[in-house]
Amino acid sequence: MKVEDAITRIRQETHDISKEYSDERCLQFLNTATQQVASLLIGAKWPVLVEETTMREGDSIPKNYMSACGTYPLAMTAGTVHITDPSVSAVKFRYFATPAVIESTTKDMPFNHDAINDIIVKSAVLLALNENEYDISQDTNIVNALQQAISAGMS
Repeated sequence: MKVEDAITRIRQETHDISKEYSDERCLQFLNTATQQVASLLIGAKWPVLVEETTMREGDSIPKNYMSACGTYPLAMTAGTVHITDPSVSAVKFRYFATPAVIESTTKDMPFNHDAINDIIVKSAVLLALNENEYDISQDTNIVNALQQAISAGMS
């Protein structure tokens, strides 16, 4: 799914015929929803969100880092990596990472699974509606149930 298609769906589902929500605001809704769904998937330890890098003493932790995949001789303090084993100069580090921020309407959505992208769009719609103080309690219950199903299904 393309980001521009997701924005079109946000506008359709919020009945935004006057384009009250700019593309930039829709991108913000999509980015927030993407981070929410990615956090659920990381909690379920979905391997698609695993990245790998080599860490050295004094490196900064990766920008999109959420949690380590396993145990490593590393201590992370104030965003800086410290190697706890003095005999090691570099550590190949695997970690769960959130998807990159969506910055363009011409790009693809961050996930290959249509069901996950649909949940992201629906969550973005709820964020938009909530901003305008609509009653979204029924929709929120549905999206929460779908998010839990995806999270359980991925683990």
